[in-house]
Amino acid sequence: MDSSPSRLDSHTTGQSTIRQAYPQDRVLISDILGDAFTHDPALAWMGAPAERTSQFFRSEIESHYMHRGLMWVNQTETGAAIWLPPHAPRQTPFHWRILQSGWALFRAQGVEGLKRAEYFGKLLVRNRPKEPHFYLHAIGARLGHQGQGIGHALLRAGLALCDQQHMPAYLESTNALNPPLYRKHGFEAVSEERLPDDGPPITFMYRPPRPT
Repeated sequence: MDSSPSRLDSHTTGQSTIRQAYPQDRVLISDILGDAFTHDPALAWMGAPAERTSQFFRSEIESHYMHRGLMWVNQTETGAAIWLPPHAPRQTPFHWRILQSGWALFRAQGVEGLKRAEYFGKLLVRNRPKEPHFYLHAIGARLGHQGQGIGHALLRAGLALCDQQHMPAYLESTNALNPPLYRKHGFEAVSEERLPDDGPPITFMYRPPRPT
């Protein structure tokens, strides 16, 4: 990253203070996102056990995001977001926790669950932009704390960095309720695909950089 960490440690937006999280926060971030995604339509379509959602995020964070990504958390530790910066590899490297998550999915849904997870992963790869961009992988607030502006504050913190570096941002919305939130921050839908077998729609959204 071009900007120094000292400039990115915290970002105050309204009444919420967002700070950059570090590897020692990996369990905290996993728990927040696991709780936030308990009822995520795409994870439910794959058959991922709701009680294992935090395990899924921990596998991604420990294998990839705590080394190559950016993690943000709010002051009250009720919301979090994880991003990948431009030029960071999107492919998650092998890690024993990924095997753990895959085994949990297999135990819950058998081979069909693994096939759906593979299909979902290929769908994301097929739609991602070719040019360099910041990628918002996950953002959310704990159950009972949603609708309180936490997502807005986390988005503003991450997008401020995108604009500082004059880079676009990209995300996939797996919940049909969320695109209006992203549009308020400059994202626009570039395409949409519905998962098969009565699965939910996935909306692919892009935001060009704004002048700082």
